Amino acid sequence: MILGVGIDMVKIEKMETAINKWGSHFIDRIFNSEELEKITPGKIYYQRLAARFAAKEAVIKATSKNFSLALKDILILNKENGAPYCKFVKKLDVDVLLSITHIKDYAAACAVAQKI
Repeated sequence: MILGVGIDMVKIEKMETAINKWGSHFIDRIFNSEELEKITPGKIYYQRLAARFAAKEAVIKATSKNFSLALKDILILNKENGAPYCKFVKKLDVDVLLSITHIKDYAAACAVAQKI
């Protein structure tokens, strides 16, 4: 059973500005260490972080009728083949289908939450 659908878009420049202004304090308030393991500074660093932020927001929107989640309650990770997936810090009877994309200026994500 579908619980909800969420979508979000982030301007890459806003993510970069926030990180440059608040540094690791900002990153640590949003992301878990497991999420950051494979994201290293480089050419698309801010795009990747913005895409994961958009994914977290999309998941919150998709689950908001049934759960109250904070950004740190949600982990956005990648499978071996690179496909994104959602993992929750606490046990929830929810599976989330997730799609993420990013280009030079924007990152976007769509989430569909379904009851397990």
